[in-house]
Amino acid sequence: MSRFASPKNDDELVRSLTKRSAIERLKGFRRLKALFRKEADSESGSARAGERKAAATRHNTIRQLVNFLYRRGSRRRMALTVVIVVVSSFYVGQQGFSYGDLIIVFSSLILGVIVFKGERGIHYGFVLWVLTLALGYRTIQWTPNLHIHPAEVLLWMLLACVCVQRHLVSSSRLMFPLWIWLLMPFWVFAWWPLILGNAAWDQMLNEFRNFLLLIPLMIVATVVLRQHHNWQWLLLAFFTASTWIAVMGILEFWVSGISHLFPAFMTSANAGTIEGFERASFGFWGGPMATFICALALPLAIVAVRWWSAAWQRALIIASAIAQGIAIYIGGYRSIWLFVVIEILVACLLSLKRQRVTIAAICLVVIIGGYQLVPQAASHRAFTGIEALRGRATDSSARDRINRAVGALDQMFSAPLGNGWSAAGWVHSDFLQVGANLGLLGGLIFFGGYLYTLGRIGRRVLLESRTEGQGDLGIALFLSYISAGGILATQGVEVLPQLVLPVWFVWVLVEVWLRQKAEGKEINPAVATSYPYQLRRFDYPMGLRTDV
Repeated sequence: MSRFASPKNDDELVRSLTKRSAIERLKGFRRLKALFRKEADSESGSARAGERKAAATRHNTIRQLVNFLYRRGSRRRMALTVVIVVVSSFYVGQQGFSYGDLIIVFSSLILGVIVFKGERGIHYGFVLWVLTLALGYRTIQWTPNLHIHPAEVLLWMLLACVCVQRHLVSSSRLMFPLWIWLLMPFWVFAWWPLILGNAAWDQMLNEFRNFLLLIPLMIVATVVLRQHHNWQWLLLAFFTASTWIAVMGILEFWVSGISHLFPAFMTSANAGTIEGFERASFGFWGGPMATFICALALPLAIVAVRWWSAAWQRALIIASAIAQGIAIYIGGYRSIWLFVVIEILVACLLSLKRQRVTIAAICLVVIIGGYQLVPQAASHRAFTGIEALRGRATDSSARDRINRAVGALDQMFSAPLGNGWSAAGWVHSDFLQVGANLGLLGGLIFFGGYLYTLGRIGRRVLLESRTEGQGDLGIALFLSYISAGGILATQGVEVLPQLVLPVWFVWVLVEVWLRQKAEGKEINPAVATSYPYQLRRFDYPMGLRTDV
């Protein structure tokens, strides 16, 4: 019998296995205990590290707050803020709060952002300046013939801040279009009636400053748009301001009680009627001229849906575009209707990759067919507009505009050197009004400047590649620029800053975009002349340059 088969050996084997199992269990318990201790130490260490981090954060916050409070500039800002709050509270408590006070407070906040934020404040301030275009006729009266708009005050303040930040001027290639340089002597010479003493200085200054605003607008836009992401912010602000104008105009038109909620904010609660067509008054902005901004901003929806591609963003953009289209319709301006139709057809030809001609033809058929479905008053108003274009004015409004245009032409040819600022009155055509006031040559320079820029951006857009949405931006600016030319030719906006600033804004954006395209990459030889006046360069103080 084998030695393993004895009972003694069996007992020893059992004891050995039991002892080994006990030892293994004891080792397992020790390892588990060590693991628990390690985890506990890790948790306590993490907790202590978190406490140390929180204490360090509190210490840094307190140190930054102390440094902020002991900084002279910060103390001045806080003191100025306290003074403004106390004075505003005292004024509101004594006099009440009006819409003019709201404009002053809003403008003061923008001024604070511009002045106290340095270069970033200039960028933010310019975006906020675009939003002030929605204020409309909310101006400050200086004389009965001269009103100051908050947008022009902010624009000059932006220019002053740019000049203070000298590195912005020295690092930017600031240039003015050739037509501005050629027109400047006519701006000065047009003051001659004041020397003779037979003109009102405030009326002359009213028109002169509207052209002068081109200079700070061109400089500030060039500096801000050096950073390409600011294109999105500026265009979004302009599109938002236009949407606000459109929505408020629609609410005023269809919801009669809305004007009673903000009576101090409205200029007119009733819609006017022209030739049987009931039009919206846009009392919150100040008049149906608010739709000029909608016509300028509507093409920006093309590039907006490219930049913001989320479903809810695109739905919001489309809804905004529809609201602006409705606002343009109820505004009742026949020329604006015509230019919107032209924009739609041109957008189909330029934006679509395939079947563009077919889709454009379909849109034209839909527009013509829809003409039969609109109310009779609207179709009659459109018909009278077509007759006016053919030279057969059938309504008083068209006859009045034709008579004013004929009068301006007579003044232009009877006094080729010009009659001075504000001599022609409101002609409802800026090209003719400039010719009558500044002279025949001045009018040709202004009109030629517009046509030349239109040709440049047209050639650029036709040859622009559609990579990364850049072509869409060019198309949007091109269509807006067409609307700007239509407004200048058929409405006349140089008489008031709230009317002319949106047009100048679009024109300046086009000039800056063309310049950036010409400088940013090699240009196809076919469009090598997209910014052609580069014969000789003159250096001006503070980095100001021009190419003539």
